[in-house]
Amino acid sequence: MQNQDLTITDLDEHAQATALTDFVHFYLEHYRTNDLEILSQFKVDYAMNDINQYLYANRSFSPDELATGVLAYKQHMFVEILKTINLPFNENGSLKDNTWDGWYQQEFAKIPQGK
Repeated sequence: MQNQDLTITDLDEHAQATALTDFVHFYLEHYRTNDLEILSQFKVDYAMNDINQYLYANRSFSPDELATGVLAYKQHMFVEILKTINLPFNENGSLKDNTWDGWYQQEFAKIPQGK
């Protein structure tokens, strides 16, 4: 499968776990700073609302506990977000030719500036 674009659902269990863990940490970073707007441009509001409810209800958790818990209880919602965003992955679960922060900056740069 070398050089083939893989989606989140094409990955094996280990690679999918890597991809989800990376994305959860990216998501939590932007949740904490209240800047998930880039994700909300995709049709994933239902998933984000469900995830954000969990995060708010468990806001007293440590960052590691929060990441572990949200991934355990909301994994299917993160998979839905990743399916909708539809970025290519490498076989090991890392983003192909990008990072989550790099992708975020690229998407942010596409937003027309107000006049």
